[in-house]
Amino acid sequence: MQITYEDFDRLQEQLEAIPNQVPGWLPSENDLNIYAGKEPNRYMEFLLWITFTAVPKTEDDENRLRMINRFLYEKIVFLD
Repeated sequence: MQITYEDFDRLQEQLEAIPNQVPGWLPSENDLNIYAGKEPNRYMEFLLWITFTAVPKTEDDENRLRMINRFLYEKIVFLD
């Protein structure tokens, strides 16, 4: 995914404004590999929504959120 910083900020605002927040479920590494690994662009906004709204409750949640952030870091290219 290629995006400018300005567009990313706008996307973040839109995703954070969604009234539904992550309900306590975070995808496993297997889920991430099966779905987003095959079609990363299809799941980018969903994964970003998770990272913007999830409140980790356990150490496992924190690990899953870090895994998602690493995945996004590898897939998002910021343009000037």
